Amino acid sequence: MHRILRNPSVVRVSTVMVAAPLITLLACSTNAPQQETDAIPDDASAVGDVSSADACDSECCGDVGCQTNVEPSRTPVLGDLLIEEIYYSGAPAQGGTDHYLSDQFIELVNTTDHVLDLSGVMIGDAYGAAGAINPGMSPDSFAATHPDEVVLSSVWRMPTGTILAPAGRLVIAQDGANHRPFSSVDLSGARFEAYVAGSGRDDDYLTVANLESVVFNGGFDWLITVFGPSVVVLQPGTTLGTQSGPLGELATAPIGSVLDAVEALMDGDSGDFKRLPSALDAGFAFVSDTYVGESLRRVQIDGRWQDTNDSSADFVVGEPDPGQASLSGHVFGEPHLEIGTGFQEFVGLSDGDSVELVAGFQGGWHVDTAVRLDGFGPDGVLLVYDAVDGEGERVSFETQALLAQTAVLPSDQGWVRLGDRVVFDIDDAAAAIGTTIVLRVTAQLDGQTWSDERSVIVVDD
Repeated sequence: MHRILRNPSVVRVSTVMVAAPLITLLACSTNAPQQETDAIPDDASAVGDVSSADACDSECCGDVGCQTNVEPSRTPVLGDLLIEEIYYSGAPAQGGTDHYLSDQFIELVNTTDHVLDLSGVMIGDAYGAAGAINPGMSPDSFAATHPDEVVLSSVWRMPTGTILAPAGRLVIAQDGANHRPFSSVDLSGARFEAYVAGSGRDDDYLTVANLESVVFNGGFDWLITVFGPSVVVLQPGTTLGTQSGPLGELATAPIGSVLDAVEALMDGDSGDFKRLPSALDAGFAFVSDTYVGESLRRVQIDGRWQDTNDSSADFVVGEPDPGQASLSGHVFGEPHLEIGTGFQEFVGLSDGDSVELVAGFQGGWHVDTAVRLDGFGPDGVLLVYDAVDGEGERVSFETQALLAQTAVLPSDQGWVRLGDRVVFDIDDAAAAIGTTIVLRVTAQLDGQTWSDERSVIVVDD
C-alpha cells in the first residue's frame, strides 16, 4: 500500500491565552472581526473576552478593556468541578477507515454559580487494563495495594489563567481537530488538547491551546484506552509521588486530592479490573463495545448533576457531544470566501496548482483544506467540503464544519479556518495521484450560501 505521510519533523506551536483570575461577565466590542479567547463560547471565558457586537448597548462600547460586573474567581473544591462526559470508544467505520480513535475527549463542568480558577488543575488516567482484553489476562492495577491513592499512567495540567464560568463546560481533546468525515466529532473548538510535543508525530492544532505535560507514559498521542479508561481530576498544587511500573515510572496522588473521578471498564464482567479505590468510585460504567461511537455522560436530574461516587449510577451511555454553545452569526460586510490548502497556515490556490496527497495513520487518503472568509460569521457558519472529477462526479466523502470564533484564526481580513480535509473515496493512493479534481467549499449562514472552488492536480510529494 502506497502511503504519503506528513513530515514528522515539523513542530507546530500554539499560543496559550493567559488570563488573570477574574472573569468579565459582560463586555462590549466594535464590529471589527476579533478572535475570542481559547474558551468555549458562553462557558469558559477570560479577561478581555468580548460578546457579539449586536449585544453592545453599554456606554463602554468599543472599549474592550471596559468591564462591568467583574466577579472574583475561586479555586475548585470537592463537588465544584465534575467530569460531565468522557468519550473514549472511538468511531465506527466511515470516511474510508474501518475504525477511528483520535476523536477522544473529556468534558468538565462547573457545577457552581461561581467563577472557577482552574489554574494548575490536573487530569490523568489510572494505570491498569480495562478487562480481559486478551485470553489469560489478569488484573494488573494498584487498587488493592494502594487503597489511599490512585496510580496514574499520565498526568496533564491546565495552564495559569484557566478560568471557567458558572455552569460552564470545558472540553479537553486528544487532538483538537475536526475529525469529520472519520467521526461525527469536531474538536476544533475545544479548550485544550493533549499535545505530545516530544513524539515528533503528534499534530498541534492551532485553534486549541495545549495542556502542560506533567507525566507521560504512552506513544505519540495521549490515547486513553478504547476498552474503558479510569480518569481523575486533581486539585491544583497536588504533590505527586512515584510508583514503578512495568514500562516506566508512574505517578501517584492521594485520594484526598481528587476532585472527581470516573471508572470505565471493558464490560459488566470486568469488575475485578477496577483501578480506582472504592473510596473514589464504588462502581464502574461501560459502553457496548470498541469503535461504536458511544460516550459516557453524567446523569442530570432536575438541572442538578448526579454525583454519588459510583460511575454505574452517575453515568449513562449516549452519543458524543462536546458541548459547544449554539452560536448565530450575521453578515456584516461584503462576503468573501476562498478555498485553499495548508495545515498550519493558509496557502492560496489557483486553478492548475498541485496539492499533496496525505495518508491518514488510521487509513484513508486526503488533502488538507483551508478557508479564508470575511464579511460574515464566523459564528454559526456551516462549511461543506468535497471534491469532484472532470465529469462532475464526486470522488470524496463530504466533510462538514460548524464554525465559531474559537475554531478559526484571525487574519488581516477576516478569519482563516485550518485543519479540515477532503478525504478521497478510494482504496489505493494510485487512484488519486496525478488526477485533476475540483476542490469545493460551500458556506451557509442564516439562509444564505456562498461557494468557491479550484481545479487542482493531486501529487505525491
